[in-house]
Order: sequence, then C-alpha cells, then structure tokens
Amino acid sequence: MMLNKETKEFQMTAKTFHGLEEVLALELKKIGAKKITKAKRAVYFSGDKSILYKSNLYLRTALKVLKPIYSFTAKSEHELYKKVKKVSWSTYIDLNDTFLVDTTISQSKFFNHSKYVSQKTKDAIVDQFRDIYGRRPSVNRINPKIRVNIHVNHAEITISMDSSGDSLHKRGYRVHKVEAPINEVLAAGIVLLTNWDKKITLKDPMCGSGTILIEAGMIAKNQAPNIFRKNFGFMFWKDYDLKLFQKIKQELINNEVELLCNMEGSDYHYGPISASRKNISQVNLSRSVKLKRFNFFDQKKISEKCHIIFNPPYGERLEIKDPDFYSNLGLTLKKYYPSSSVWLITSDLEKVRSIGLKPSKKISLYNGPLECNLLNYELYE
Repeated sequence: MMLNKETKEFQMTAKTFHGLEEVLALELKKIGAKKITKAKRAVYFSGDKSILYKSNLYLRTALKVLKPIYSFTAKSEHELYKKVKKVSWSTYIDLNDTFLVDTTISQSKFFNHSKYVSQKTKDAIVDQFRDIYGRRPSVNRINPKIRVNIHVNHAEITISMDSSGDSLHKRGYRVHKVEAPINEVLAAGIVLLTNWDKKITLKDPMCGSGTILIEAGMIAKNQAPNIFRKNFGFMFWKDYDLKLFQKIKQELINNEVELLCNMEGSDYHYGPISASRKNISQVNLSRSVKLKRFNFFDQKKISEKCHIIFNPPYGERLEIKDPDFYSNLGLTLKKYYPSSSVWLITSDLEKVRSIGLKPSKKISLYNGPLECNLLNYELYE
C-alpha cells in the first residue's frame, strides 16, 4: 500500500525509548500533531510539513521522526526485493545523492538479519535506477544525505523516509563528555516524568557532563532542544521548504521564556565539572546553573527544600567500588534533604534497596540495553 499520497497531512512515526511513550505523546499534542497513537517505543501521529519540521526541532523525547511511504507483506527475500522495487525511488532520491538503508526487525520468522534486509532493499533501489538511468546513487554508511528506514514486524514491512538523519539525541551541545554519559533523550524524559514545577531549586549532585541540568534548563526556558542543530534529514528531501523551516525555527525562539528558578550541579571530580561548564555554555545556560566540585557524602549542613534528579554510577555503566554506596546515599538524603523530592535512575535493582527508603514511585525505563528503574523518594522533616 502506497502511503505518500499528495495530501497536506500525512502519517509519521516518532521513535523513543521504552517508558517514554506517554511523555512523547504529550509533547506531540503540544505542537499540534493529530491522530496520536502510542505503541511500543514509538508514537504514531499525523500532521503537515510544519509539524514534521517542528517535531524534529522541538520534541525532547523522540529519537527519530519517520515518514512512512509504503507498506506491504513479504515472506521471502524475493518478495521483499520485488515489492521494494515498486516504489518510485526517483521521487525521493537523486542520482547524485548518497543514501543508507537502516532496518529494525521486531518479530519475524521470515527475516532474521537486519543487515540482510537492508542489503536486499539497497539492491532493489540501485537496480531500479540502473534499469531506468543506466547508473545509480551511491551508498554512504557514515554521512548519507538520504536515510531509508525499513521496519519488519512478522511479514509486515513498512518503508519510511528518515526525516531526522542523525538521532535526535545528538543536540549538538555536548562538546565535552565524561565516561558513560546519560543519553539526552532519556535525560529529558526523566525530567518530564518527575513533574518538576520549574520554580523550586533543581539539583543534580552527580552531574557528570551536565546532561540532566541542560535538558532541565531547556525545558524551563521552553527552548527547543535541537534549535542549534545544523542538519536534519529532511533538508536533503526534494520538497524541503527552507522558508517554512526558518519561520518555524524563529517562532520557537520567540516562544522561549526567562528561566526564573535556581539550578545547581556538583560532582566529586574536576573533570565532570569542567565538562559540564563547557556544555552548559553551549546552550546559553551559564548564568542559570551553578556548578561546584563537591562530594555528595560530605554534607555539613541541611539543604533547602529542592527537587533532586541524578544518575548515580551503576551496573555496567560505571563500577561502584564502595559496598555501602546506597546505604550512605540514603543516610545523606534523610539527614540533609528534608522536604525534598528525590529522583534517581539505576539498574542496580537489588542493591538500591539498601538505600533504606521506600520509593513512592517506580517507573520502568531502559538506559541503552540496561533495564532500569526511575525511583522517587519523597522526604519529609
């Protein structure tokens, strides 16, 4: 079934992490998307070209925004090749373009290897060009102009054009990083899931390269996360509208607000503080975020009421050498952070119990391949 009819509105798919589907759906509603439907690690929606551009600039919890163009069933490589070749590829790709095919397979007894499906799809595309023009566009695995996405679910195949290009977590502000940094999309999703009111002081006591602070700051300012990004996949499409894109970008800039709350970040080592400072300056948040080298476990006085979000070392990310890490963490929180709301993400689902506090909320998330919980502890006087 061909999906790319010349209509003003069309279908799109926003890909995300497990656990962020609800947040992403709310973001889509905010930018005016229609027919929003949540799925597993994805949200389906419809809109026009302005929604496509806005979704890439503004969505904090989307990894990719795809535009489906063709769906069909196939149960063999021959059938896949034949049906992919039915698409009028010159509508989407020029002879002088470079392209790449990415494949994801959910479940299928007919197709087991994503690279093989990508290869057969590529063969069908280039063979069509050869048949018609006598030459073909080139594949570029590093920096292609055009990205084609294939999604396989049992025998159902969906071909989409990737409007994002590089993953949308690549905001462009991370000029310095530390070991095992948290993904920007996941960090933004965590901040949104905690329902921070943007008024109370927000602290990240183990800030690493500052990702949680930066994403929180952009949320508080209503700053589009990809406003500084230079390239998106749709910029190489034949119907790219530069004037419309520039208009939407300026509207998003005009909608930014002043950040009125305090934000604080700390870390035990100088390296992360230096990285945070450089990254934070990239998004014009230097005046709003206070940074200091500080050992969270060496508190000397009671902190004011605050909203704490942090990503402590855990599991395969970073080794915790102190066996009492979580018990000391719990003691520090209880003693020095009265009347505060504390959120932390961890994959150490057993060890975190030694924190000695009962979580009021537990949200299942994934940090890369690691199954994690986002835990909330409400502390009182």
